[in-house]
Amino acid sequence: MKYFPPLQAQFSAGQIATPAVSQKLDHYWQQFSRTDLTGRDGVRFCLYSKTTLPAWRKPAAALLLVPGRIEAAHKYAELAQDALCSGYQVFVLDHRGQGLAQRPEPEPQLGDVADFQLYVDDLTLAISHIRSQTDLPMLALAHSMGGAILYRYLQTTALPMLNAAVFSAPMFGIPLGPVPAAAALLAKLMHQLNRRCSNNGWFVPGQTRYQAKPFEGNDLTNSAERYQWFRQLYQQYPAYQLGGVSWAWLDAAIRACGQIRDGRKPQLPMLLLQAGADTVVANSAQTSLSQQHGILLQQIAGAKHELLAGTDAERALVFSLINQWLTQHAATGPDE
Repeated sequence: MKYFPPLQAQFSAGQIATPAVSQKLDHYWQQFSRTDLTGRDGVRFCLYSKTTLPAWRKPAAALLLVPGRIEAAHKYAELAQDALCSGYQVFVLDHRGQGLAQRPEPEPQLGDVADFQLYVDDLTLAISHIRSQTDLPMLALAHSMGGAILYRYLQTTALPMLNAAVFSAPMFGIPLGPVPAAAALLAKLMHQLNRRCSNNGWFVPGQTRYQAKPFEGNDLTNSAERYQWFRQLYQQYPAYQLGGVSWAWLDAAIRACGQIRDGRKPQLPMLLLQAGADTVVANSAQTSLSQQHGILLQQIAGAKHELLAGTDAERALVFSLINQWLTQHAATGPDE
């Protein structure tokens, strides 16, 4: 039997807003070990890990966190501490081009990738590295773009080295306006033109370098405290800052979403968590895939995109849904 301990929150939003807890989270994060890994094209990315738990806890499972776009691994310090105190060894990625991983030149704040398969290959290497360190049952929890990367890994890997996967507001589709086909064609053409005219990426019109936007009107979270903590973190560590995407990234993302839609169903327990008020990714694509592949979908009504950084009530519901599902559906792995 594979056992996954229930996730339990350690802090409230009010505590997150205090300097004492903010400093404590930073202290906890500094205890993580960083390993630099090199992708098949020579690009460096990062894997952070903490395998020793508080003295009163013995690890029962491993948790791999796969962040979304813009997100540095450090942004998951609260969730990582929740997991450590719940009995998990924790591993977190800095995707290529994000966090402290290798950035594109000469514009390090450009979200740029030629093909999402590069992300998938990086994830494959990271999971192999993790498996060299632990043989505990492993749960992957992936958010937004990380969800697309994880799903493509599961679709293209014959024997995934995971036992279960949870997707938080995954990027299975991107809002492309009233004429999606035209937007996809434009992204493809501009990507090709970009590569012919220059070795440097171009921001998609309307996209810029990192900007610290106010909480009011944000499309990420309903939690003012966690939103402010994230903005302060990126102010404290400017190297984490990342701006908008290139035409290449947009073209690659659209193609990856099509591959997710048309590819095979992964053969392991999966849970899909949907943010009811999401405007960042297309909920319709999540719903369609859940029906097509028979994946349990649970919606958190009224929640914005970052379910793992929502209000206390939203996080409590997210944890409750994950814990119930782990008990009912993920007690055994695909190899049993």
